[in-house]
Amino acid sequence: MNAWKLFTAVGAGVTTALLVAVVIIELLRIEFSALVGLPVGLITGIIVTVWLGGSFEELPVGVRRAATAYAAFGVTILAVFAVRYVNLGRNVLSVEVAIGLGLATVVVVYLALLQSDRALP
Repeated sequence: MNAWKLFTAVGAGVTTALLVAVVIIELLRIEFSALVGLPVGLITGIIVTVWLGGSFEELPVGVRRAATAYAAFGVTILAVFAVRYVNLGRNVLSVEVAIGLGLATVVVVYLALLQSDRALP
């Protein structure tokens, strides 16, 4: 398993787990919605990681590029929250800033992969 495939599979699983958990927690207007959202998000993240790890080579180049950019979002969010956890920039790195950085990372990664594909003969 090469590094690109591993990064994409794990990152896409993390991104999916975060997105599914947040959506379920926000949609359920009950007190303990995290008890439902977090396990469902974790299970869907594991499913995406296993599926993408097994079928990465069969995907078209454009889909692999998009999946890697998607994976970069979750990794960026985790990195920002890790920096916040150790009290570096806690006042600056709000959730909105983390999401903005994640979306900017998606665009940069996608464009960098697109450019690298064009540079190949």
